[in-house]
Amino acid sequence: MNALSITPWEVSVTCLLILGLFFAMRSCEYLETRYPEESRRTKILRRKNIVLKKNGRILSHRLPLKVLMSADLVIITFEFQKNDWRNHTVHMFASGDKLLCPVIAAARIVKRLMSYPGQDEEAKICTFLTADGEITHINSAQVLPRLRAVVELIGKSKLGFSEDDIRLHSLRSGGAMAIFLSGVPTIVIMRIGRWSSEAFLEYIREQVENFTFGVSSRMVRFEHFHSLNAEQNEDEEYESIFIKDKDSGSDPVPIEHEIRFSGLSLEA
Repeated sequence: MNALSITPWEVSVTCLLILGLFFAMRSCEYLETRYPEESRRTKILRRKNIVLKKNGRILSHRLPLKVLMSADLVIITFEFQKNDWRNHTVHMFASGDKLLCPVIAAARIVKRLMSYPGQDEEAKICTFLTADGEITHINSAQVLPRLRAVVELIGKSKLGFSEDDIRLHSLRSGGAMAIFLSGVPTIVIMRIGRWSSEAFLEYIREQVENFTFGVSSRMVRFEHFHSLNAEQNEDEEYESIFIKDKDSGSDPVPIEHEIRFSGLSLEA
């Protein structure tokens, strides 16, 4: 999307969407919606809620953009949320990607707000200065068509979904899915997305091709499945099975054996 952004407004929207994706944000946390902010528990992030750090030191928002983009960490404080959590802080390290990076997106947002006259640290991150010099706020009704247009341009054959499947909440669910596929523990996903339960699992789509990537190889790593409460003698190493002594015709005799997955072959 960043490569398709040309105008200042498009670049601003792209940065908001990238930040929203990495932090699995609700759209009302980075955009204005049809519902007045005063009527909602969830509040739009302000510039003061974004902190950039490099080598453990906080970087002033007044520093040049290049310096802010070199930060290795971005910290966001969500003051008011839908689940009544207050002042919940989440951080993300730089991704290393020149385009899809939460640190770079945050740095661009900060410097954009700093360049507007009369805007202090309380400025909403969706604040935008038009070519006519008017201070406005980027809203969800403007962003959704833009997002859908980009999806249509890329095409369903590459993405696996069409523009009709997209809504702004897709960034929150998509963020959760991306974090899950990266192998991040459930508790970390909950902290990033600010879920108080495992409700985010509703966003995990089993249809995604990479959903089970690597599962089969991990399943055969462990050759033993001893139960913790199994009764076994200290000197017993093998399970016993019984076979009949066909030569003597006597009762079955125990034969010690051990089953291993490694080295097995299905050759005829």
